[in-house]
Amino acid sequence: MNTRDERSTSCVGNNDNNNINICVSPTELTVTDEYVPAIIRRSNSSPISSDLTSLFTNLRTNEAKDTSMSDSSSRMSIKKLLHFSKSDDDLNESTKSVRSNGIFGRRSSGSKSPSSTGDASNDEILADVELNPLLAKSIGHIKIPDIFLKEGLPLLKVSQNSKKRILFKIDPINFKFTWKNAFSSVSMSASSTLQRLVVPNAMHSTKAKMYEFSLDNIKTIAFQKDGSNYREELHISKEFEDQWITIVYFNEKKGKMKSLHLLADTEHDFKRISNSIKNLRSLRHDLARELFVDFKESDKSEKDKIVKGMIEESDKSVREFLSFEDILKYSKRLNININRGYLRSIFDEVKKVNDKEDEVCGNGLNFDQFKLFVSTLKKRSDIMEIWSLVCGSGQSMTLEIFKQFIIQVQKDSIENAVLHKIFKKFCVDTLDYWLPENFNNFLLSKYSTAIQQIEDEEQYMSYPLSEYYISSSHNTYLVGRQVAGDSSVEGYIRALQRGCRCVEVDVWDGEVAESEEGVQFQHDKEPIVNHGRTFTTAISFSNVISTIKKYAFFTSPYPLVISLEINCSVASQRKIVDILKNTLGDTLIATPILDNATLPSPNELKHRILLKVKKTSPFHNLIPMDGSYTTGTSTSTTTTTSFSEDNGTGRSSSFSVRSKTKSTKIIDELSDLGVYFQGLKFRNFSLPESKTYNHCFSLSEKSINSMLKDETKKASIDKHNRRYLMRVYPSKIRVRSSNFLPLKYWEHGVQMVATNWQTYDLGQQISEAMFDSVGRKGYVLKDTSLRKPLLKSLRKQVSKYSPGTFEVKFDFEIISAHQLPKSKGEENAINPFVQFEIIGATTIEWDDNSMALGKTKIVSENGFNPRWNQTFSGKMTAANNLVFVKFTIFASESKTEEIEASPIGICVARLNNLKRGYRYLNVNDLFGEELVYSSLFVKIQYG
Repeated sequence: MNTRDERSTSCVGNNDNNNINICVSPTELTVTDEYVPAIIRRSNSSPISSDLTSLFTNLRTNEAKDTSMSDSSSRMSIKKLLHFSKSDDDLNESTKSVRSNGIFGRRSSGSKSPSSTGDASNDEILADVELNPLLAKSIGHIKIPDIFLKEGLPLLKVSQNSKKRILFKIDPINFKFTWKNAFSSVSMSASSTLQRLVVPNAMHSTKAKMYEFSLDNIKTIAFQKDGSNYREELHISKEFEDQWITIVYFNEKKGKMKSLHLLADTEHDFKRISNSIKNLRSLRHDLARELFVDFKESDKSEKDKIVKGMIEESDKSVREFLSFEDILKYSKRLNININRGYLRSIFDEVKKVNDKEDEVCGNGLNFDQFKLFVSTLKKRSDIMEIWSLVCGSGQSMTLEIFKQFIIQVQKDSIENAVLHKIFKKFCVDTLDYWLPENFNNFLLSKYSTAIQQIEDEEQYMSYPLSEYYISSSHNTYLVGRQVAGDSSVEGYIRALQRGCRCVEVDVWDGEVAESEEGVQFQHDKEPIVNHGRTFTTAISFSNVISTIKKYAFFTSPYPLVISLEINCSVASQRKIVDILKNTLGDTLIATPILDNATLPSPNELKHRILLKVKKTSPFHNLIPMDGSYTTGTSTSTTTTTSFSEDNGTGRSSSFSVRSKTKSTKIIDELSDLGVYFQGLKFRNFSLPESKTYNHCFSLSEKSINSMLKDETKKASIDKHNRRYLMRVYPSKIRVRSSNFLPLKYWEHGVQMVATNWQTYDLGQQISEAMFDSVGRKGYVLKDTSLRKPLLKSLRKQVSKYSPGTFEVKFDFEIISAHQLPKSKGEENAINPFVQFEIIGATTIEWDDNSMALGKTKIVSENGFNPRWNQTFSGKMTAANNLVFVKFTIFASESKTEEIEASPIGICVARLNNLKRGYRYLNVNDLFGEELVYSSLFVKIQYG
């Protein structure tokens, strides 16, 4: 943690566009005016006010232009400015390093250091031999600049509280990235003013803490313009956009997502790091799919090149064979976590195979043997068993056998012409049949996905908004806890990328100051977004809106709702209106698009953004009358069951027209933008305001839970949600941002059940699984029983979804898994097992009592391709079709018992969204991000 210097400081420089203020302790340095333009002057477009990068850039610029300043005087100025306590010799070396390597500063694109020889190849592509033989056939096809393997590429790391000069390294052998501080961090206040500048004696210390993450840990990478919202959040000038990199990754040690914001010194450096990351990702993807890429089309020279590259890093002599230690490194590199003894048995068996009788195999595998080793490792006995069941003793699968498999086993309904095209797509070259490998490739493809998708999307999305469940988030800006977490645009980016269609924005005044009356808001600052009256950090409202605009339709073309919670002054509200209109432009719905008073459909609102904002005074002329209320144009009579809820408090009281609230007064210009989502404080379902077509009630879980305990109120909720909108959000007492189960709110037709997307617990897992059937488009059509108003004659009849009447027989066979990740901090092969759960059923009768535990056996030391072949079957009853199944993959500390088992992968799906037959299920990590190389292979039957 950075701490501010408590000693008094003096500032030099004036506060105009050309100069900056540098504050230093009087015991450290006093910079005279004559040094300001010569040493520390910089433009107002620099990324951060006063940083080491700019300081040394300008220093080198002045050296180039002003020859009167000798090298000696330059070094002395640096020594004074940075408060070095080194010897002159050490200083000379440091200065040389600054000039020749650019460790501190930025060079203009294409410029060369004074010591450059002009040979760009010196720090460009590594020799094949240094890339390591474990890259197998792909050796020589990936370009990693030499600097990433040696001292590391100097970069500027930026965060909300500090900036640090780091050295960034890449380990292509293990697909890992490491970085460490080149010197101590520079702390910044909220206004980005430099408080202290302290550089240690050494350029960088070998004892500096090393940080690392693997390629598989990376969740998102944003280069240049794609990272502009992160850059703006950190107040970095657009001038540096072309050198910007943001990497969002999972930190295994801390068990949470982290963001690494980097600024390259030059465009050349940016290309080196961006190309290296892209090439590594491409290589990792190919190797994960194939483990080894076939060399059928490669000539002998290319093969020889690979074989000769099979050497140890420490041994530059050519070695013709891969040792067993090489195989272990190769396995670790590709996350092939499997029993060492099993790998050894394959190695020994393959080592006996040799095409040339006179060739001595020595202690390892040659190129062809290594190919055979990989082929043996990839062998799928589970697929071969299915193949035998489908094809019998046949050696190939014909089109007719394929059709029978699709109809009888997979239960898919596909036209013959389409089936023929699919079959031809996976045929062996120009042949007219399949081999087992082609069959497995089909099962892995998009033509055999596990989740059913809607067939006629145009028709499906043509109903009024009130007839859909809408994927919604709560406190979207938070990436941590509700009380002391961080606010970031990352929360909006991740939610929108995963299909969220309603995001929440809590807006507050930008700055507070003390006054005689107490704390008052300053209105000259831009509005901010955070969880008010807590210790959460803040982000600018304008950056939030620009981020939303950028990613709004990244996953779904259907309307996005911005739920505004306004807690700011009138002046700030006017700024909010300007920002919304200027940033969102024509995408913002500012006036009704239909002539009649009805809610439009998702189809009619494609690529449009709607606001949910409070309507402060929806009925100005509401007059109390005898037992009823009127607006002068219509009258509605209250019922004897009228009741009231204080939104978010759960307190009830009798209705009063004159009741006062302390909520923020919303100005008309902002309130009018809530065209189809007018936020009303709930008072009673029978009031005229509760029958306006475009109103939306927001209730906390505590409030609605209380209401659902009363049968009359429950019926009123059900009736209301058939035609009008409602939003339910988590209680404020969930300080760790946990989630409720959304099922009971969906059961009563609530359209927007908002969850904390930063917490991937069971509630969030079910919420996201709900929308998988529409390709994460964010809108799921409610069941007919929850959409159409019931006739009076039918209201008392039992619905077909009454409790206990929905019966399903099920049979789930958990067959195998593939390329599972290791558990946290685990180096050895894992001991995986799977737990199967059914969520939302009223009763479950298992065919065997032992199945009730829902757990498979443990497979010892095999996370690469464990097999279970265990079936869970029985019969369930449910009140509705909101039934979900969950598969959790655990890794146990023991090879035989469930000891300190930790989850490593999760699959959740709505039951009636699952296709039948043999299917690969996608596996998510504990943060809801897909483990792209992992899968769970199952056979599904239900009905």
